[in-house]
Amino acid sequence: MKLLEFIFHLGVLFAAYNFIWFFIELIVKALRGIQAPTLIETYIIKALKYLVLTNITFVFCIDYARLEPTYVVDAQRLLIGGTILLTYLLGKFQKQQQRLQFLGGFNLQQTKQVYSLPLEVTLLVLVTVELILLYFFPQFAENALANWFENNIESLEKAFLLGFIFKVIGFFFLIGIFLKLLNTINVVLSGKPLFVSMSNFSQGPAAQQETEEQFADYEEVQDEQLNEPKN
Repeated sequence: MKLLEFIFHLGVLFAAYNFIWFFIELIVKALRGIQAPTLIETYIIKALKYLVLTNITFVFCIDYARLEPTYVVDAQRLLIGGTILLTYLLGKFQKQQQRLQFLGGFNLQQTKQVYSLPLEVTLLVLVTVELILLYFFPQFAENALANWFENNIESLEKAFLLGFIFKVIGFFFLIGIFLKLLNTINVVLSGKPLFVSMSNFSQGPAAQQETEEQFADYEEVQDEQLNEPKN
């Protein structure tokens, strides 16, 4: 039960954090005006978003002994929290890849979206490195930016309506994490995903056209065989 409660509260934390960051991005867009963001600007903001989220997640996974005063790092709790964080970010990465493949199947140009696969992978590596560094130097997790986010997230969780919405999101986050874990375990054991993959739908008309051509070839051979004269 403690594990379920831990994952649930982590999902609530992610939901509240994304809610706050949504307004931060609105402010950035308002300051930028009609000017489109560059690749560097986009990934600087995204890197800051991921690094702060990692910092907050790390603080959520440790205890602070005020009588010492020192940080008490629970390796098991931190391992679970780090795994869930990386699973969450990797899921966002995979959804973005599937969306690009889906639009690419319809030959739609991504003129309005700034995207770089190497930089996306670099962000995941940065998150992993930050978790490792904070494990050895937990004192750096205590900073003004992280404290500001923690205070606002706590206020949102205590709000009547928003708090309820975040708890609902946390519940579905808990279910989603377990479905991903079950799917991963089944792939390792049997080599096949437990749930049907949507990758075929993300390929667009190209995959459908290929399937139709295969059936057309098959039918053509069958017709030729039927029209051959019998001896």
